[in-house]
Amino acid sequence: MTQSLPSALFGARDSSLIRDETLWEIFSTSARTFPSAAAATFGDTTLTYAQLAERAQAVARALAARGIGRGDFVGLWMSRSLDLHVALLGILAAGAAYIPFDTEAPAERVAECLDDCAAKALIVDAFTMGAITGAMPAHTLILPTLEQGAPGGASPDPRAQGANPADPAYAIYTSGSTGKPKAIVISHFNICHYLRAANSLYGLRSDDVVFQGASVAFDLSLEEIFVPYLVGAKLWIAGRRTWPRPTACRRCWPRPASPCWTPCRPC
Repeated sequence: MTQSLPSALFGARDSSLIRDETLWEIFSTSARTFPSAAAATFGDTTLTYAQLAERAQAVARALAARGIGRGDFVGLWMSRSLDLHVALLGILAAGAAYIPFDTEAPAERVAECLDDCAAKALIVDAFTMGAITGAMPAHTLILPTLEQGAPGGASPDPRAQGANPADPAYAIYTSGSTGKPKAIVISHFNICHYLRAANSLYGLRSDDVVFQGASVAFDLSLEEIFVPYLVGAKLWIAGRRTWPRPTACRRCWPRPASPCWTPCRPC
Protein backbone atom coordinates (compact mmCIF):
# COMPACT_ATOMS: atom_id res chain seq x y z
CA MET A 1 0.00 0.00 0.00
CA THR A 2 1.37 3.43 -0.93
CA GLN A 3 1.84 5.79 1.99
CA SER A 4 1.52 9.54 1.60
CA LEU A 5 4.64 11.61 2.13
CA PRO A 6 4.89 13.81 5.24
CA SER A 7 3.56 17.30 4.66
CA ALA A 8 6.87 18.72 5.97
CA LEU A 9 8.48 17.62 2.70
CA PHE A 10 6.35 20.04 0.71
CA GLY A 11 6.88 23.79 0.68
CA ALA A 12 5.29 26.71 -1.05
CA ARG A 13 5.48 26.79 -4.84
CA ASP A 14 7.53 29.67 -6.23
CA SER A 15 7.42 30.01 -10.01
CA SER A 16 10.16 32.68 -9.91
CA LEU A 17 12.69 29.92 -9.21
CA ILE A 18 12.08 28.39 -12.63
CA ARG A 19 13.68 30.40 -15.42
CA ASP A 20 14.84 30.08 -19.01
CA GLU A 21 18.56 29.96 -18.20
CA THR A 22 21.70 27.81 -18.27
CA LEU A 23 24.60 27.43 -15.87
CA TRP A 24 26.84 29.59 -18.05
CA GLU A 25 24.18 32.30 -18.14
CA ILE A 26 23.95 32.27 -14.34
CA PHE A 27 27.67 33.02 -14.19
CA SER A 28 27.82 35.43 -17.14
CA THR A 29 24.93 37.49 -15.76
CA SER A 30 26.86 38.05 -12.54
CA ALA A 31 30.02 38.76 -14.54
CA ARG A 32 28.18 41.61 -16.27
CA THR A 33 26.63 42.85 -13.02
CA PHE A 34 29.75 42.56 -10.82
CA PRO A 35 32.69 42.68 -13.27
CA SER A 36 35.25 44.03 -10.79
CA ALA A 37 34.12 41.88 -7.84
CA ALA A 38 36.32 38.98 -6.73
CA ALA A 39 34.94 35.72 -8.14
CA ALA A 40 37.44 33.11 -6.96
CA THR A 41 40.61 32.87 -4.89
CA PHE A 42 43.14 30.05 -4.78
CA GLY A 43 46.32 30.55 -2.81
CA ASP A 44 47.60 34.06 -3.43
CA THR A 45 45.70 34.54 -6.70
CA THR A 46 42.26 36.06 -7.12
CA LEU A 47 40.27 36.46 -10.33
CA THR A 48 37.49 38.99 -10.71
CA TYR A 49 34.26 38.02 -12.42
CA ALA A 50 35.42 39.85 -15.57
CA GLN A 51 38.79 38.07 -15.56
CA LEU A 52 37.25 34.66 -14.97
CA ALA A 53 34.70 35.26 -17.74
CA GLU A 54 37.43 36.35 -20.15
CA ARG A 55 39.52 33.26 -19.49
CA ALA A 56 36.50 30.94 -19.72
CA GLN A 57 35.50 32.46 -23.05
CA ALA A 58 39.02 31.88 -24.37
CA VAL A 59 38.64 28.18 -23.51
CA ALA A 60 35.21 28.20 -25.17
CA ARG A 61 36.69 29.67 -28.37
CA ALA A 62 39.44 27.04 -28.33
CA LEU A 63 36.85 24.27 -27.97
CA ALA A 64 34.63 25.77 -30.68
CA ALA A 65 37.62 25.90 -33.03
CA ARG A 66 37.85 22.12 -32.56
CA GLY A 67 34.18 21.67 -33.44
CA ILE A 68 33.00 21.24 -29.86
CA GLY A 69 29.70 22.81 -28.89
CA ARG A 70 26.08 22.13 -28.05
CA GLY A 71 25.28 18.47 -27.45
CA ASP A 72 28.90 17.44 -26.88
CA PHE A 73 30.46 16.08 -23.71
CA VAL A 74 33.90 17.15 -22.52
CA GLY A 75 35.80 15.41 -19.74
CA LEU A 76 37.28 17.53 -16.94
CA TRP A 77 40.17 15.89 -15.07
CA MET A 78 42.23 18.50 -13.25
CA SER A 79 43.72 19.33 -9.85
CA ARG A 80 42.18 21.88 -7.49
CA SER A 81 43.07 25.25 -8.98
CA LEU A 82 41.71 28.36 -10.63
CA ASP A 83 42.46 26.68 -13.97
CA LEU A 84 39.96 23.95 -13.09
CA HIS A 85 37.22 26.54 -12.64
CA VAL A 86 38.24 28.32 -15.85
CA ALA A 87 37.98 25.04 -17.77
CA LEU A 88 34.61 24.12 -16.24
CA LEU A 89 33.10 27.46 -17.19
CA GLY A 90 34.75 27.33 -20.62
CA ILE A 91 33.07 24.02 -21.41
CA LEU A 92 29.69 25.47 -20.45
CA ALA A 93 30.37 28.69 -22.39
CA ALA A 94 30.97 26.59 -25.49
CA GLY A 95 27.51 25.06 -25.08
CA ALA A 96 28.90 21.63 -24.15
CA ALA A 97 28.37 19.58 -21.00
CA TYR A 98 31.19 18.61 -18.67
CA ILE A 99 32.03 15.22 -17.17
CA PRO A 100 34.06 15.77 -13.99
CA PHE A 101 36.57 13.30 -12.60
CA ASP A 102 38.30 13.34 -9.25
CA THR A 103 42.03 14.02 -9.45
CA GLU A 104 42.81 10.57 -8.04
CA ALA A 105 40.55 8.69 -10.47
CA PRO A 106 42.31 5.85 -12.32
CA ALA A 107 43.04 6.68 -15.95
CA GLU A 108 41.30 3.46 -17.01
CA ARG A 109 38.03 4.57 -15.39
CA VAL A 110 38.28 8.01 -16.97
CA ALA A 111 38.77 6.38 -20.37
CA GLU A 112 35.80 4.04 -19.84
CA CYS A 113 33.47 6.93 -19.00
CA LEU A 114 34.70 9.08 -21.90
CA ASP A 115 34.11 6.21 -24.28
CA ASP A 116 30.63 5.55 -22.89
CA CYS A 117 29.39 9.08 -23.60
CA ALA A 118 31.42 9.58 -26.80
CA ALA A 119 33.17 12.60 -25.29
CA LYS A 120 34.79 14.93 -27.82
CA ALA A 121 37.68 15.94 -25.57
CA LEU A 122 39.29 15.63 -22.15
CA ILE A 123 40.77 18.72 -20.47
CA VAL A 124 43.68 17.97 -18.14
CA ASP A 125 46.54 19.74 -16.37
CA ALA A 126 50.19 18.73 -16.00
CA PHE A 127 49.43 16.58 -12.94
CA THR A 128 46.63 14.49 -14.45
CA MET A 129 48.35 14.39 -17.84
CA GLY A 130 51.14 12.50 -16.10
CA ALA A 131 48.68 9.79 -15.05
CA ILE A 132 47.75 8.96 -18.65
CA THR A 133 49.80 6.00 -19.82
CA GLY A 134 47.69 4.72 -22.70
CA ALA A 135 45.40 5.93 -25.46
CA MET A 136 42.32 7.93 -24.50
CA PRO A 137 39.04 7.71 -26.48
CA ALA A 138 38.82 11.52 -26.57
CA HIS A 139 41.33 14.14 -27.67
CA THR A 140 43.37 15.24 -24.64
CA LEU A 141 43.73 19.01 -24.21
CA ILE A 142 46.00 20.51 -21.57
CA LEU A 143 45.53 23.77 -19.74
CA PRO A 144 46.95 26.40 -19.91
CA THR A 145 48.10 25.52 -23.47
CA LEU A 146 44.49 25.22 -24.66
CA GLU A 147 43.59 28.66 -23.35
CA GLN A 148 46.77 30.31 -24.60
CA GLY A 149 46.18 28.99 -28.12
CA ALA A 150 42.58 30.18 -28.32
CA PRO A 151 41.71 32.08 -31.51
CA GLY A 152 40.53 35.67 -31.32
CA GLY A 153 37.15 36.91 -32.43
CA ALA A 154 33.71 36.41 -31.02
CA SER A 155 33.09 33.80 -28.36
CA PRO A 156 30.57 31.01 -29.02
CA ASP A 157 26.89 31.80 -28.54
CA PRO A 158 25.23 28.56 -27.34
CA ARG A 159 21.75 30.06 -27.81
CA ALA A 160 22.54 30.65 -31.49
CA GLN A 161 23.31 26.92 -31.69
CA GLY A 162 19.85 26.19 -30.30
CA ALA A 163 20.94 25.63 -26.71
CA ASN A 164 18.16 25.63 -24.13
CA PRO A 165 17.62 24.63 -20.49
CA ALA A 166 16.68 21.08 -21.47
CA ASP A 167 20.24 20.46 -22.70
CA PRO A 168 22.68 18.50 -20.50
CA ALA A 169 24.78 20.67 -18.19
CA TYR A 170 26.95 17.91 -16.82
CA ALA A 171 27.08 14.17 -16.26
CA ILE A 172 28.46 12.38 -13.22
CA TYR A 173 29.32 8.70 -13.39
CA THR A 174 28.54 6.20 -10.67
CA SER A 175 31.43 4.32 -9.07
CA GLY A 176 30.76 1.21 -11.10
CA SER A 177 31.02 -0.95 -7.98
CA THR A 178 28.22 -3.19 -9.27
CA GLY A 179 29.54 -3.30 -12.82
CA LYS A 180 30.04 -0.69 -15.51
CA PRO A 181 29.89 2.97 -14.39
CA LYS A 182 26.60 4.63 -15.35
CA ALA A 183 26.11 8.27 -16.27
CA ILE A 184 23.67 10.49 -14.40
CA VAL A 185 22.93 13.38 -16.77
CA ILE A 186 21.64 16.63 -15.28
CA SER A 187 19.96 19.29 -17.40
CA HIS A 188 20.46 23.04 -17.06
CA PHE A 189 16.78 23.34 -16.15
CA ASN A 190 17.06 21.02 -13.19
CA ILE A 191 20.32 22.31 -11.74
CA CYS A 192 19.45 26.00 -12.21
CA HIS A 193 16.08 25.47 -10.54
CA TYR A 194 17.83 23.73 -7.65
CA LEU A 195 20.40 26.51 -7.25
CA ARG A 196 17.75 29.21 -7.01
CA ALA A 197 15.69 27.12 -4.61
CA ALA A 198 18.78 26.49 -2.45
CA ASN A 199 19.60 30.17 -2.20
CA SER A 200 16.02 30.99 -1.27
CA LEU A 201 16.97 29.19 1.97
CA TYR A 202 20.66 30.16 2.28
CA GLY A 203 20.24 33.81 1.44
CA LEU A 204 23.77 34.28 0.09
CA ARG A 205 24.66 37.84 -0.94
CA SER A 206 27.28 39.39 -3.19
CA ASP A 207 29.46 40.27 -0.19
CA ASP A 208 29.71 36.66 1.02
CA VAL A 209 32.78 34.42 0.74
CA VAL A 210 32.08 30.70 0.27
CA PHE A 211 34.41 27.79 1.05
CA GLN A 212 34.69 25.60 -2.05
CA GLY A 213 35.99 22.25 -0.93
CA ALA A 214 34.09 19.45 -2.66
CA SER A 215 35.57 17.65 -5.65
CA VAL A 216 33.90 18.70 -8.91
CA ALA A 217 33.18 14.98 -9.37
CA PHE A 218 30.70 15.30 -6.48
CA ASP A 219 27.28 16.93 -6.92
CA LEU A 220 27.78 19.08 -3.83
CA SER A 221 30.33 21.11 -5.80
CA LEU A 222 27.53 22.62 -7.92
CA GLU A 223 25.99 24.07 -4.77
CA GLU A 224 29.33 25.40 -3.55
CA ILE A 225 30.28 26.93 -6.90
CA PHE A 226 27.14 28.16 -8.61
CA VAL A 227 25.05 29.45 -5.71
CA PRO A 228 27.83 32.01 -5.09
CA TYR A 229 28.05 32.75 -8.81
CA LEU A 230 24.30 33.29 -8.83
CA VAL A 231 24.62 36.28 -6.50
CA GLY A 232 28.10 37.55 -7.34
CA ALA A 233 29.76 36.15 -4.21
CA LYS A 234 33.35 34.95 -3.95
CA LEU A 235 34.66 31.37 -3.92
CA TRP A 236 37.55 30.52 -1.65
CA ILE A 237 38.95 27.35 -3.21
CA ALA A 238 40.52 24.90 -0.74
CA GLY A 239 43.86 23.29 -1.41
CA ARG A 240 44.41 19.53 -1.21
CA ARG A 241 45.43 19.59 2.47
CA THR A 242 42.81 22.09 3.63
CA TRP A 243 39.77 20.27 2.25
CA PRO A 244 39.90 17.06 4.38
CA ARG A 245 40.15 19.06 7.65
CA PRO A 246 39.12 22.68 7.03
CA THR A 247 38.77 23.47 10.72
CA ALA A 248 42.40 22.42 11.29
CA CYS A 249 43.36 25.76 9.75
CA ARG A 250 42.70 28.16 12.62
CA ARG A 251 41.98 31.04 10.27
CA CYS A 252 39.08 29.18 8.60
CA TRP A 253 35.94 29.40 10.68
CA PRO A 254 32.30 29.44 9.59
CA ARG A 255 30.47 32.63 10.31
CA PRO A 256 27.62 32.09 12.82
CA ALA A 257 24.32 31.05 11.24
CA SER A 258 25.86 31.13 7.76
CA PRO A 259 26.95 28.46 5.26
CA CYS A 260 29.85 30.75 4.32
CA TRP A 261 33.45 30.65 5.45
CA THR A 262 35.91 33.42 6.10
CA PRO A 263 38.92 33.27 3.76
CA CYS A 264 42.43 32.18 4.52
CA ARG A 265 45.43 30.90 2.59
CA PRO A 266 45.22 27.17 1.63
CA CYS A 267 47.43 25.14 3.92
